[in-house]
Amino acid sequence: MKNPTIVLCALLLPVGLLAQESKGIALYKEGKFAEAASVLKTDVERAPESELALTYLGLARVRAGDAAGAREPLAKAIAQDENNAEARFGMGLVLMKLEKLDEAIPYLKKAVKLAPEHAYAHYYLGMAYNKAGKKDLAVPQLRRFVELAPDAPEAPAMRSFLERI
Repeated sequence: MKNPTIVLCALLLPVGLLAQESKGIALYKEGKFAEAASVLKTDVERAPESELALTYLGLARVRAGDAAGAREPLAKAIAQDENNAEARFGMGLVLMKLEKLDEAIPYLKKAVKLAPEHAYAHYYLGMAYNKAGKKDLAVPQLRRFVELAPDAPEAPAMRSFLERI
């Protein structure tokens, strides 16, 4: 017969990790990126193969201004699941922040393909195309962003930009 204490601990461990991940993700969604990155770093140390924690650690770091530090967790998340749209979006954002547009665009294109309703994937893909001088490719992405997120803080500037083109 199995030791009931060990069985109970084994059952509770993932719940505890999930609760911690949820705290980090909640902080991320509240816009508390540096705080989220700190919590998620601990989560990744406890569960280094957690694709969700790796993804959100990378996203939190890039949003907190640490694009270079965001690369590794996002790369690990993508290695676990190449169809992780959020990790691909994050990697595209990282590469844009590092001014590597030619590398960013394929990640953002794949994010848009995997998650066509992801407004900010469209936004950053459009911005990357625009910065790369590909306005013909930027416009449909930026239009889609405005359709998906008409009340986003960036939407008025995008509408104005699209009217001028």
